[in-house]
Amino acid sequence: MKIGLRLSLVFAASLCLLGGVIPIKANENTKIRVDKVENLSSDFIMGTDISTVIAQEKSGVEYKDENGNVKDIFDILKENGVNYIRVRVWNNPYDHNGNGYGAGNSDIEKAIEIGKRATAHGMRLLVNFHYSDFWADPGRQVPPKDWTNMNVSEKSEALYQYTKTSLQKIKAAGVDVGMVQVGNETTSSGIAGEAGEERYQLFAAGAKAVREVDASILIAFHFTNPDKTETILNYAKGLSDHHIDYDVFATSYYSFWHGNLDNLTSVLKTVTEKYRKKTLVAETSYAYTLEDGDGQQNVIRTQNQMMVGGYPASVQGQSHALRDVIDAANKASALGIFYWEPAWTPVSSKGKEVNTPIWEKYGSGWASSAAIEYDPNVNQENYGGSEWDNQALFDFTGKALPSLATFKYVYTGLNTNLKYDKNEEAELQESLLSNSSFEEEDLSDYTFNDFIKRRQDTPKTGKYAMNFYNGANDYTTGIERKITLPAGTYQFSAQIQGGDTNGSEDIYAFARAEAVNVQSEKAKLAGWSNWQTAKLNFTLTKETEVTLGVFVKANKGSWGTIDDLLLTREGVDKTKLGTALSSVKEKLAETMHYTKDSLANLKEQVEEAQAILQKDDATQAEIDAECEALQTAIQALVPLENQSSSNVQHEDTKKTKENSNNKEQKGENSHAGLTDSDSSNKNGKSSQTNRNKGTLPTTSDKKLAKTKELLPSTGTSMSYLAGIGVVFLSVFVAVISKKNNQ
Repeated sequence: MKIGLRLSLVFAASLCLLGGVIPIKANENTKIRVDKVENLSSDFIMGTDISTVIAQEKSGVEYKDENGNVKDIFDILKENGVNYIRVRVWNNPYDHNGNGYGAGNSDIEKAIEIGKRATAHGMRLLVNFHYSDFWADPGRQVPPKDWTNMNVSEKSEALYQYTKTSLQKIKAAGVDVGMVQVGNETTSSGIAGEAGEERYQLFAAGAKAVREVDASILIAFHFTNPDKTETILNYAKGLSDHHIDYDVFATSYYSFWHGNLDNLTSVLKTVTEKYRKKTLVAETSYAYTLEDGDGQQNVIRTQNQMMVGGYPASVQGQSHALRDVIDAANKASALGIFYWEPAWTPVSSKGKEVNTPIWEKYGSGWASSAAIEYDPNVNQENYGGSEWDNQALFDFTGKALPSLATFKYVYTGLNTNLKYDKNEEAELQESLLSNSSFEEEDLSDYTFNDFIKRRQDTPKTGKYAMNFYNGANDYTTGIERKITLPAGTYQFSAQIQGGDTNGSEDIYAFARAEAVNVQSEKAKLAGWSNWQTAKLNFTLTKETEVTLGVFVKANKGSWGTIDDLLLTREGVDKTKLGTALSSVKEKLAETMHYTKDSLANLKEQVEEAQAILQKDDATQAEIDAECEALQTAIQALVPLENQSSSNVQHEDTKKTKENSNNKEQKGENSHAGLTDSDSSNKNGKSSQTNRNKGTLPTTSDKKLAKTKELLPSTGTSMSYLAGIGVVFLSVFVAVISKKNNQ
């Protein structure tokens, strides 16, 4: 029995050292519900943009079906209802030494290779000409290097010739081209560096080239931000006013950026009814996890973004989001939808250091170091891997997620008797700060100067953000507010983007109060829509008024945006301490194996641990310190045969306990600044719910229990594993003891 007590106590102590949750693998089987989309046409486009797939495969990525069988990804997609493939085309995505810019190194040759594989699987191809050597989106429409010094007329001719020649090559290879995009997300930034009236000359040239190659191919123009209803409808009006020949008006739609689905349906319907054009959702996606798979920070990674998106970050949430976009497009009689980059999974799980050479060699990351010379939004700090791996329809190992099958099950429905409420699947983080995304016009809770204003220019979420700029002189600005908070540990973060700095900018988030003065690591402005997260933690030992904000010191002409001030209170986890304590208490009755003094010390520590468990306002620092003290007391138990040394060990235990108490006290008053950075290359805006001022969000036990009952778990409780471990060890020890007695 002596070995049994010792092993049980050691196991109990080890619980204090382990985390409370072991995350499941992303490819864990999950049962999902898919609701049928009514009146869905059999020729509705169920499309995917897999422009990076060749680079992914060269990087060693293998794709597997839902059963784990390695297959050609085109087979997997077709089996799950995909009938159309979209592929982007960049003119010359290489530097002068032939190094690829990344994101698939998506040149015309890659488009042909992908198109041939699609055609062989009975899928049509949408060719997406960016008319750039790298990313083209609302924040950048950089012309190809070869077009840099051209005027509008020369550029128009170059675009016409390039479109015609490229499309002829694709057709000559036997590819079934069903649609061609003349430009990508060509909003106010225009196309190929031409905005304003000049862009229509380029639009006409591209359309003319497509018609001359094959009049049956649908010509599409692609925009974004359907949440800005008046703006996006003005794009349709502009095409009409300039008599541009085209067939399809396309938009991107990401629910975490682009508002609600009813508005999307309304925008698409209006274009069809007023301008007699077909419509299309050219891009959509959603996250199934907030974890990162390859060491490159993801674009969508916070619960706050999920709250705006309206679905939880889970396989069910992802499926539900996709189903609802299909439904919204179908209600508008749109041609269909394309899911953006569902196969952009990690090239390995070994981290950034191992993955970087692979990304650089094969172009499987979002941008390579070679792109720095061409794209102003790429720099030494943010180039690297996939920023979309948590929005793929394959898990981090390349296995198809159940959500991939949404494409086929929207026709029939799946598991429709499975109870599911997207609002109950996960509790989403809300900021403790009211008007934290500046959606409300009343900013009386905030303090700021004349260099920063609330505007609709480039918000991270919602329609508004705080924009800072001074074109006359170097300047200092920022925004701050006060809030009274109870004792506890908090995290505060702000989203920041901007550019045109000389590298000397001084930008950080801060928290100031009595005995608290914390600031985040400095944020560097990395270009338009490359959002950076300034983040810090702080601990309050009593109710305190705290000043929270963002400080900005920047050079003349620099600009930027501050949005989404997220303040959350960290919960405390008593599970580890409670499990360890229960294990110890069961064995304390067996007192004959250890000295009286060492057992007395352990009993004293058990009493203190019980007091901490019953303390409603216990901090995580107190809980962790008590767990450590309990472990120390266990380790200091003195067997009877070592009684001669018990006094020495008892004194050591006292000292360790004193040190532990000191650590506890320090832990309550400590705070460490954390940081992470954002290198997003996708852009958008969306609506955001308002926060309640001055109240702490709480989770209903009833709601949480219902959630756990309805939906699969996303993790394994350590306390559950601990219970199994204790039972296993007890049985093991009993067997050993029985054998010894025999």
